[in-house]
Amino acid sequence: MNIGVALLDFLFPKFCLGCGKEKTYFCPECFAKIKIFSAPICPYCERISPTGKICKDCQKNLTGFIAAGPYQDELLRKIIDVFKYQFVKELATPLALFIWKFLEQNQEVEFVKNPLGFLLVPIPLHQRRKRERGFNQSEEIGKVLSPLLKIPMQNDILVRKKYTKPQAKLKIGREENIKDAFKINQNIKIGSLQNKKIILLDDVATTLSTLEEAGKVLKESGIKEIWGLTVAKG
Repeated sequence: MNIGVALLDFLFPKFCLGCGKEKTYFCPECFAKIKIFSAPICPYCERISPTGKICKDCQKNLTGFIAAGPYQDELLRKIIDVFKYQFVKELATPLALFIWKFLEQNQEVEFVKNPLGFLLVPIPLHQRRKRERGFNQSEEIGKVLSPLLKIPMQNDILVRKKYTKPQAKLKIGREENIKDAFKINQNIKIGSLQNKKIILLDDVATTLSTLEEAGKVLKESGIKEIWGLTVAKG
């Protein structure tokens, strides 16, 4: 074992966030207990959608949306909150695997059935928030998920130009909070993305305000197909 890792484990011992078992933040037994959605649903009208596409009457900027489980699940919420607000970076792996578990059970989802042409794009953090946290949680999940999906990840397409309050902490005003928060990176040749289908990756969606706002920027730039993908839906 690496001496540095052993020393960290001694100074800061790991305990499962579910059952308290030592040497792990999240044991397989607790992983199996987290509630998982049985199928994709339209996030607006809640009709089942096996392919993951949002109903045409409900579509705004997103073509489709996938969430693996409910944010109301106590353990899932705890893992996400510890990951984001206590900066436990290694929790990205079980959260990515939770998404993968859902997708394995729903093979009709369009980008699972045929990943060709899709691109995984993590929702960016403002540079100030990234310095505070030390990492972008969506990007860390994407690093694990991208090879599983066989979909490449590109993290430099969108820039967060506005420092916003955490969306999950707001009960009202989410759309106003996130309005005009994103722009296309000026160093990106947007023409090279015209034939790509973008999957916006985030940890949690409640009203989908963040995903729709980022999707709006991409749509205005000529991207025709934009999806949202999250660990949890509130």
